[in-house]
Parts: sequence; C-alpha cells; structure tokens
Amino acid sequence: MGLTLGDRIRLARERYGMSQAELSRRIGISKQSMYQIEANKTPDPGVLKVKAIALTLGVSVDRLLGIDTADSADDADTEPAAALAVG
Repeated sequence: MGLTLGDRIRLARERYGMSQAELSRRIGISKQSMYQIEANKTPDPGVLKVKAIALTLGVSVDRLLGIDTADSADDADTEPAAALAVG
C-alpha cells in the first residue's frame, strides 16, 4: 500500500522542519484538525486546506496528492508562503 495524503503531508512537514502546531497555525486550522488530516481521519480535508499546506511547505499540491512522484529536490524551486490562512 502506498502513502496516503496524510502520510505525504506529514513527511513534507517533517522535511520542512515544522511542527503540526506551527503548520496548523499558519494555515488557520486547529491543531486537532491538522492531527486528523495527518492521521488520515479526515476523508477529504478540502482543496483549500491542501493548497494552503502545499504553499506553506513549499511543495506542489500534486506532490501531496501523490500525483507527482519526482524527487523532493524538484520542490526546491517552490518558495514557501510566509503565511496563508484558510477562511
């Protein structure tokens, strides 16, 4: 079985060196919601949350969704967003 959305988010967050609490704060969701997304307890976190996570961590949405499987070095071109809140 391959990696899930939650697994890919957790790996990207850890690679970036950010805590769950910091990521949740930056995208404007609760720490509990962030935990549930990473633990795959949220079947569909929504496109706006996934986009905010991708921008904050400097990875593509495709990478988080498992569509883009290129080396993580390819993500070096993407600038992480300073702060992005999900409404």
